[in-house]
Amino acid sequence: MDEYAPGAEGFANGVVGTLNAMRQAGPQAVAVISVHASPLSDLGSGENGGMNLAIRRLCEGLSLRGVPTDVFVRRDGPGPDEELIAPLSRLVRLPVGPPTALRKEEVRELLDAFTVATVGHAASERRSYRAVHGHYWHGGLVGRQLRDEWDVAWVQSFHTLALTKARAGLPLDAPRAQAEMELATQADRLVAASVSEAKDLIRLYHASRDRICVAQPGVDLRLFARHDGPSLRRSLDIAPSARVALFAGRLEPLKGAQILLDAAATLRSGNAFADLVVVVAGDDSGDGAHDDHGGERRRLERHAARIGLAGHVRFVGAVPHEELADYYAMADVCVVPSLTESFGLVALEAQALGTPVVAASVGGLREVVEDGVTGYLVEGHNSADYARAIADVLEDPERRADMGEEARRRAGRFTWRRAVDRLAAIYDRLSLEGHPTGSPCGYEDEEAAAMIGSAAS
Repeated sequence: MDEYAPGAEGFANGVVGTLNAMRQAGPQAVAVISVHASPLSDLGSGENGGMNLAIRRLCEGLSLRGVPTDVFVRRDGPGPDEELIAPLSRLVRLPVGPPTALRKEEVRELLDAFTVATVGHAASERRSYRAVHGHYWHGGLVGRQLRDEWDVAWVQSFHTLALTKARAGLPLDAPRAQAEMELATQADRLVAASVSEAKDLIRLYHASRDRICVAQPGVDLRLFARHDGPSLRRSLDIAPSARVALFAGRLEPLKGAQILLDAAATLRSGNAFADLVVVVAGDDSGDGAHDDHGGERRRLERHAARIGLAGHVRFVGAVPHEELADYYAMADVCVVPSLTESFGLVALEAQALGTPVVAASVGGLREVVEDGVTGYLVEGHNSADYARAIADVLEDPERRADMGEEARRRAGRFTWRRAVDRLAAIYDRLSLEGHPTGSPCGYEDEEAAAMIGSAAS
């Protein structure tokens, strides 16, 4: 599948003309509900991460297949009421609540109003949809109401799960967990980003395996365009010979950035890794910004200074996704120490650039990283264990190069084409009249079915 490059120059009729045509698209349209996460926002800041990117790439791919999508989000800042994502995909910002960023618990109180606004927008255009796809549990609560209002199929993607996070040791959000339990048993189809997430839906939420479909995200082929690691090193004041460990993602306790800082301090305490530099690409998430330390980034900066890393770590803030390739290519190792991870797009993208990955042995990361081949999977969250794994990658340039080549090959197995094909098949399957036979997802995935089956038995 060719990648679609956004931008006004990409629309044959201009942005306004294409938006007008988009509004008149036929009844194949899908309403995508992403209340708090705009697919056009910069990654690594606020609540913006893999979910935003996945929605954007999927909608771009569906557009290439001729499937229109309307992505409904809550207005939380400046921007036009409508904006194109791709020729057949538009972002619709609904004026629900104050036009500022809100904490997720505050957004929860606005979901009924968001549903009313979505219905009103569709009615104003006499727009009909063949399916509604909710993202995150907030989107699910809206999607459930829209299914009843419009009498269409409801597809649900969670991206993260409250009970999975609680199992990893994070505080349990009981109201969210209860809502997810209801949504998981009521949606027409559940789309999991990994086999691991599918298993959790069965084991923790008692979802029916016959309604679960696995559609793993892919690699953005534009990452393979030209990149300039040496220039980036110079701009960050990193010596050409220094070895670099990269963390990329939202800054919040869930993502485990402190584990990398502690591991780097351990390594730098010996002469063998005195050149090691850590680069942290990302900024506070909503959860990270509202902690008791003035924000997660500020806490991490203070922690780095306390353990002697102040001059050897670069906090670069949120990085536009199209610039992340330079960071992946610059790094000698990418470290993903998340406490839990539904899939692990950062690990996949780093591997696509030939960068070995040291990651937590949790969730979808086990499906992305091949332990001992493309990097290492670390059991538990002990920084000393991470230090040993990072050292194994860094100390032998030949082994690091071999791992990089294997990482690139493995990443090539995950494509947005496959993810889009599967999503389109799910929509088609649910749109069929009557009760057709065959796979409930519209495609066969024997490997995933076997793994999911083991969880259900």
